[in-house]
Amino acid sequence: MPLLGAPHLAELRRHLRALLAHERGEQSERALIVVDTLASLACRHAYPPFTVRVRHIEGVSVRAEIKGLRCRRLPGHAPLRLPLHVLDRLSERWCVDLQAHHGVLTAEVDLAG
Repeated sequence: MPLLGAPHLAELRRHLRALLAHERGEQSERALIVVDTLASLACRHAYPPFTVRVRHIEGVSVRAEIKGLRCRRLPGHAPLRLPLHVLDRLSERWCVDLQAHHGVLTAEVDLAG
């Protein structure tokens, strides 16, 4: 799904809620928060458009990738502290892969636990 910037985050959230409708409440909310955090980071620190790919294995996991990032100047540590803390606490694993100012944000949430 293309993400054209912050005004389109609501559409991504609606899509995720529909995708996760059959998951348990807490796991579903964790996945929603993690994907929303990734998308918000992309909107804040890179130029749109991006491609958001969400892989959902019902009852097992959600993996989100945001590709096609063309980064603006990378922020200092302070603006990233809260979003990175959210990713650390709620996702099973996450990573940022930036090469030559292009990159991918990835996170995975365990739905079984």
